[in-house]
Amino acid sequence: MATTTFTAASPHAIKLWSRKTFTDSVKATLFGKLAGKSDRSIVQVKDELGKEGDRVRFGLRTLPAGDGVEEDETLEGNEEGLDFQYFDLNLGEKRHAFKVDLNLSAQRSMFDVRAEAKAAVEEWLEEYIDTSFFEYLTGSTSIASRPFGRYQKRATLGGNPLLAPSADRIVYGGTGVTSRAGLVATDVMTLSVLDKLAERAKLASPTMRKAQFDGKSCWVVILHPYQVNDLRSNTGTLQWGDIVKAGMMGGGVDSFKGEVLGMYRDMLLIESTRIPTFANGGAGGNLQGARALFLGAQAAVTAHGRDTDQWGKMKTVERTFDYGKRYGIGVTLIWGMAKTRFNNQSDFGCFVIETAAAPHN
Repeated sequence: MATTTFTAASPHAIKLWSRKTFTDSVKATLFGKLAGKSDRSIVQVKDELGKEGDRVRFGLRTLPAGDGVEEDETLEGNEEGLDFQYFDLNLGEKRHAFKVDLNLSAQRSMFDVRAEAKAAVEEWLEEYIDTSFFEYLTGSTSIASRPFGRYQKRATLGGNPLLAPSADRIVYGGTGVTSRAGLVATDVMTLSVLDKLAERAKLASPTMRKAQFDGKSCWVVILHPYQVNDLRSNTGTLQWGDIVKAGMMGGGVDSFKGEVLGMYRDMLLIESTRIPTFANGGAGGNLQGARALFLGAQAAVTAHGRDTDQWGKMKTVERTFDYGKRYGIGVTLIWGMAKTRFNNQSDFGCFVIETAAAPHN
């Protein structure tokens, strides 16, 4: 009886493994949970490039601003034109590889070094994709702000610039604070800060639209663990404790499972260690803080080239060196990501929130 098998050296096995690795890596990231093809996704995925082209142009028609005419006024000559804004997303090539010794070296180890190298590819993808996502959205310009100090190259693949937040898209903790230097130690994350965000988002121009998750329409707020503890430990009137006791938090979103802290004023609250921190706040330039994210629909965009792997957007190459003594596995991504900001406008779907934030004793 005939049968079909795929050996470890089969190119089909590599492609299937590549597809699974890319899919599993994206699912494990916060980026993966926020990305989708819909224009109601936090990160909108564009995949219409096909085999050619290294740029995607996104367009937006601005809201009408004309008054129209009344009664016997003449409409001809008083028409309003259509105004379109755009920005470009460029694709770049990102590669990485792992190499291990086989033969006697592998014999001495308790590990399956080939399997460990493949697992390392998946872990690297998770770190790289999520790190890029947070750098583009927060606009963080300090390598020291990264939580784990990895990846010394900035997230500027394809020449897509790392943009600092628009001046009108920054909200600070406390009352009347208009800069990082104006923060004091008590200007931590509170529900009052989230109230300011809700107000700003509703009045923002361009319009700050809500995203769609599991049938729910909401904004997404991503907080650093320090900020989460500040929020939870606030025992003041009408703060976290009172909200929870009153049962007003609402349900989470199924696709996020245990990452959701709760829902407040149509804001889905999520915790992440990848939120950047800083240590140069306050009048003395030595106050610790964190830069959280407030995200709406189409806050960022991403696109993949199809000349890598039509299944998984990633090409994987395995090979041996020196007559089988060493084994290597390399991956190639052709992709790009950018924060959405149309020509001469503010950040389209993103605010950042800077508050005092420090470890709790």
